[in-house]
Amino acid sequence: MNYPRPQLRLLFLLAGILLVGLGVREWRAGFPELAERLERFDREDAPPPIPPQPRPRAAPRWVAAARPETPASPPVARPPRARAAAVQPEPVTDPRPLDLNHASVEEIARLPGVGPGLARRIIEERERRGRFDSPDGLRSVLGLGPRKLAALRELVTVGE
Repeated sequence: MNYPRPQLRLLFLLAGILLVGLGVREWRAGFPELAERLERFDREDAPPPIPPQPRPRAAPRWVAAARPETPASPPVARPPRARAAAVQPEPVTDPRPLDLNHASVEEIARLPGVGPGLARRIIEERERRGRFDSPDGLRSVLGLGPRKLAALRELVTVGE
């Protein structure tokens, strides 16, 4: 049975797509952790947008020019304005290492260099794997590199 050239091209294209799909399926079966990490990569919650700050309005130039010159008076001392401080988690002051298998997101977020997002990813990794066998189990957490892991190694432990 002879196929015309356009039909042969279509058959080869479909066969190629099928082979690529089978290859992707086999890769996902061979590396499930990497496939799951790749799927979660762009699904991280974006931080809330920063609201725009109102800019102070300056007086028009004609107002400043129309003011009569007054003798210089001593500056008035104004009380300092209270600034709304950003809520920073307090650093860990407990001399005992933090147990990664029992700590909450808030407790992990108090570690130096660990924010709420990274703490949430550590908890998700713990739920996915079951429990950490050693602090080196944090290597599989996205966003936790070797330097940060080395800094945290003495501050964390894994309990039963």
